[in-house]
Amino acid sequence: MGRPLPIPRRAPGRHNPRVIVSAPALEHLLDRVRAAPWVALDTEANSRHCYRERLCLVQLTWDEGDALVDPLAGLDLAPLFETLRAKPLLLHGADFDLRLLRRSVSFVPERVIDTDLAARLAGHKETSLSALAASFLGVHLEKSQQAADWARRPLTDRLLAYAEADTRHLKTLWQRLEAELDTLGRLDWHAQSCAELIRKSAIDREPDPERDWRVRGSSSLKPAALAALRELWHWREQEAEAVDRPPVHVLTNESLVRLAEETATRAAPALPPALRGPRRERALEAVRRARELLPERHPGPLVFERSPMPPEVQQRFDRLKGARDAQAGRLAIEPTLIASRAALESLARDGDAARARLLPWQRALLFGD
Repeated sequence: MGRPLPIPRRAPGRHNPRVIVSAPALEHLLDRVRAAPWVALDTEANSRHCYRERLCLVQLTWDEGDALVDPLAGLDLAPLFETLRAKPLLLHGADFDLRLLRRSVSFVPERVIDTDLAARLAGHKETSLSALAASFLGVHLEKSQQAADWARRPLTDRLLAYAEADTRHLKTLWQRLEAELDTLGRLDWHAQSCAELIRKSAIDREPDPERDWRVRGSSSLKPAALAALRELWHWREQEAEAVDRPPVHVLTNESLVRLAEETATRAAPALPPALRGPRRERALEAVRRARELLPERHPGPLVFERSPMPPEVQQRFDRLKGARDAQAGRLAIEPTLIASRAALESLARDGDAARARLLPWQRALLFGD
C-alpha cells in the first residue's frame, strides 16, 4: 500500500508539495498510474460551503505509493481519468464519488470495487471506513475534517493527512473482505452490485418542479402555506446561487417551513432578524407573490399514484416481503440489499417488468431463478 509520506514543513500560502498542481508532476503521476494494476480512489468536494459543489481533491493510492491531485489548479485531467477508466478502482461508498466525477469530469469507470458494499454483503453491521479500519486493521482514522471547506487553498497538512488515509488502507481492507465474500459464495453478488452502481451513477437526475421545493417538515402544510413555501424556496435558491453558498446558509429548512406557515396564517409573518436589507425586501416580495395566488393555483399534498395497494397486490407484497426478510435473516444481511420496499411494491404490481430490473443474485434469492 505504500509507506506513509512524511509531513513536510511549508511556507504559509504556498501549495503543499504533496499535492499535484503542475503539468510535469501530473505527467509523472500518469506514468506511475499506467503501470499500476489497480488504484484506490476517493474524492473531496465543497458541497457544505457553496451553492454548486465542486470537485476539490482526488486521492489515489496504488501498490507503489499515494498521490493527491488538485482539480482546482487548472490542469488538464482528461488523460488521468482516461487512464483510470480502465483500471479496477477501489472505493468506499462509491455512489457519491461516482456521481461527483460524472458531473464534474464526465468520468464513468469500467469497474469499481466498493468496500462498503462488500462489508454489507458479508453481513457486517458497522461498515463506515473508520469502523472497518479499526476492526480489521487496528487503524484509527481521524474523521473530524469531514465538514472542511476543501476549496480553500492552501490545504493544511492535517487535511492532506486525512485525505490520504481515505485510500491508503482500501486494498488491504478489500483483500480481507474479498476472502470473506469468497468463503460465503457472494463474490459475484458484489461484482453485480458494483456494476449496477456504475450504471446508476451515469444517469442524470432530472429536476422535479413538483417535489424539489418540498423540504423536510412541509408534508403537513395546507395549500396556502405550500404556495408560500414554493415561492420562498425559489427565493432562497436565487439568494444562495448569487452568493455561492448552500441554501440553508440563507435560511434553514425549519425557518423556511415556519415562515411559509406564518405567511398563510398571519397578517405579518415574522422574518428572521438575520434577513436584512435587499435580501429582506426580496423575501417579502416572495411572501406577497404567494398571497396573491388564487386558491386554484395553490399546490396540494403530493399524490402517490402507486398507493394504496389493492388487496391482491398487498397480498403479493406481503408474501414477497416475507420471503425477502427470511432470506436476509438466513444470510445475516440487510433486507434492502435483496430488495427495497419500492422494489417489492413494483414486483407486487408489475410482475415480470419489475423482476427484470432485479440483479440476477437478487432474483435467485427471491424467486429461485
